Amino acid sequence: MSGPARRMLLCALAVAPLAGGCSGSGAVPSVAAVVDGTRIPASETTALLEGHIRAESARAGSDGHEFDAERRRTLTHFVLIYQIRHTLLGHLARQMGIPEDPNSNLSAEARAGRLSQAIAERLFPDVAAPDGTPADKAAELVDEERRTRFSEWFDEQLRRAEVRVDRHFGRWDAGRGVVQ
Repeated sequence: MSGPARRMLLCALAVAPLAGGCSGSGAVPSVAAVVDGTRIPASETTALLEGHIRAESARAGSDGHEFDAERRRTLTHFVLIYQIRHTLLGHLARQMGIPEDPNSNLSAEARAGRLSQAIAERLFPDVAAPDGTPADKAAELVDEERRTRFSEWFDEQLRRAEVRVDRHFGRWDAGRGVVQ
């Protein structure tokens, strides 16, 4: 993931909790979503959302008031889908016997990248570069093919996963794999 995309994702994660307050019921629930039995605490969603708003506001030189209800709702959905995807990734890795290092000093994105790579290598062990590919390009081609296959596989797992989103934070669209 590129630097700007990574920063945007981190920012979005920080913003989702605040946005949730704009999408429905009054009191904030204790659980934002449940993914295959794993709860995503609303407090984590809120903290990610708030952090995103602070970071984006600091970059814009503002105090965060430019985040209207619609923008907050959009950011909340973005943060929550990020959390849902990371939760599902961890769940699938555990099912496959791929350990997650909870004591790692890696960022959530780096941990997710390592898990994704480990799962892809397990699922697609026979991926090979075309005959005649120079050695210095072969590994790159194999990695790219595995990433492509993994992405397609993971999107299907996301559509099949049992995901429940508290209505305060939005609605799960299983067909598209998004929070609305």
